[in-house]
Amino acid sequence: MTTKARTLYDILQLSPKAEPAMIKAAHVLLSRRLEAQGDTAALRLLNDAFATLNDPTTRAAYDERIAELPPPLPPVARPAAGKPMWSRVLTMVLALAVGYVAAAMWHQRALTAMVLDHQAALADKQAELTRVQMEQVERRQAASQERYATREEQRAKERQAQQEARELAALRNRLDRDASDYQRTKTREEQQREREAQRRVEQERAARAAEAERNAMLAERRLAEEKRELDRLYREKYPQYR
Repeated sequence: MTTKARTLYDILQLSPKAEPAMIKAAHVLLSRRLEAQGDTAALRLLNDAFATLNDPTTRAAYDERIAELPPPLPPVARPAAGKPMWSRVLTMVLALAVGYVAAAMWHQRALTAMVLDHQAALADKQAELTRVQMEQVERRQAASQERYATREEQRAKERQAQQEARELAALRNRLDRDASDYQRTKTREEQQREREAQRRVEQERAARAAEAERNAMLAERRLAEEKRELDRLYREKYPQYR
């Protein structure tokens, strides 16, 4: 009897029209089984078959090569005593068909389960990757918001410092104006007192003039001390505006 040559598809227990996903699933399933059995030779043969069929280029070349092979010769029927030839042939065909259908159904269910498990694992990995990416985006957003809040706080402090500096400068200018007004008022008062003193006796005029001078000196000293104290406070609080 002449038998058909075993192909790489037969090693993977697949049809020549099997999809790439089915090839990968069959390789995983059969590899686990052979590893559990400790059949290293069969496992090596399985890996070689997978390496050829998993690559589209080598698979196409292999398909062309097996397509050029001559078809196998039909088996030579041997007469046997007992049952007629057609009965024995029919029995063998039915047995082979039932076995093939059962094996194909089992293999298809196993491959389908492997594909579904693989898809579920990929979905879980994708969900985990999405979660990690979302956490990274949230952390980046939180860090960006924190940096923005820090910048705004620093700007607010700078604006407050500038406002306080302007207010202090305005106070200093006002005190300067008050001092100038006081000086003008003092001068007018002195002139008025001098005119009044001229109408009085010389002694009374001299006494009043001396008193006015003393008062003026005291006022100037106090004003000078206030200005110095204000300048000191200004320099201590705002050294950058010296």
